[in-house]
Amino acid sequence: MKTYQKTPERIGAMLKGWHNGYASVVDFRAMTSACEHDCFHCFTDKRKKDLKLSEILGVIDQIAEAEFTAINYLGEGEPTLDKDFFPIIEHTTKRGLVPVLFTDAATKLRDKDFVRRLFDLEATVCPKCDSLFNADYQNWVVGDKTGNYFEKRNQAIQVLIEQGFNKPVDGMTRLGFDMVVCKRNVQEVERTLRYCRDNNLWIVFSTFLPSGRSGKEKFNRSLMLTEEDLAQMRRQLSQIDKSYRFEHTIYNNFGTMPCVEFMQIYGDGRVSPCPGNETIIGNIRESSIKSLADKIRTEFPCHSFEKYTGHCSYRVLS
Repeated sequence: MKTYQKTPERIGAMLKGWHNGYASVVDFRAMTSACEHDCFHCFTDKRKKDLKLSEILGVIDQIAEAEFTAINYLGEGEPTLDKDFFPIIEHTTKRGLVPVLFTDAATKLRDKDFVRRLFDLEATVCPKCDSLFNADYQNWVVGDKTGNYFEKRNQAIQVLIEQGFNKPVDGMTRLGFDMVVCKRNVQEVERTLRYCRDNNLWIVFSTFLPSGRSGKEKFNRSLMLTEEDLAQMRRQLSQIDKSYRFEHTIYNNFGTMPCVEFMQIYGDGRVSPCPGNETIIGNIRESSIKSLADKIRTEFPCHSFEKYTGHCSYRVLS
């Protein structure tokens, strides 16, 4: 599979850690379930982490030995609140893997010393981004009744930029966003993409997953984009990126690139194929990472190297 026809530098086209193609990144919810926010589309049930630090470090060792490129640290809650946060990140880097941190940013990343330590550990950071421009909407998404989250998140992004996370590294950036798009923010897609391209920030545009809260029967489906909305957004992404001389396939999952995530490990050791498929296929306390990977590819052929197309098999209305 040819992922990119052209990958120009300095527009955030490639994220360090997500740059090595299909099945190169493991989602590991190895962090605390604690979180200060209540996002309406949260895709975790905030299950309590009960893996011991020694078990987590052992799993990281196995992931490295299986030749993955990176580990996404998403947490069942806010990863930076975990008491073992830095020992986990440090061991990830030590084993030659890129730690990719998905974070609310506002909680810890306004602290310049904290951010500097992350930078020195060669981590990649993806702050929460439902809107870079609309404070009311972003605060509503996270359930922030104080009205302060948006400003704090933006302050954190500025600290990350000042530290140099968006500076090119071998044609890649270490700062970016996974923006969940719906009826209430789809009008921001063009402005957001151009801002990211102009500032060497990576960006993907997700739709709701059939898992977590957005997979529940009571989820407000009037927020979801229609097929017509999605088609229009994808045409828009293609046209904008062509203006930056970045020509690529438009994928149904993230728009600007294919998904590279493979295997989701929960804080209690259970394993599912990915965030979009919560079917439990085993536990790292009982099986090796290699055997679990083989089982995923066997039981869910869409995850096999032969069947993978770059498009998501699970996204709602995609």
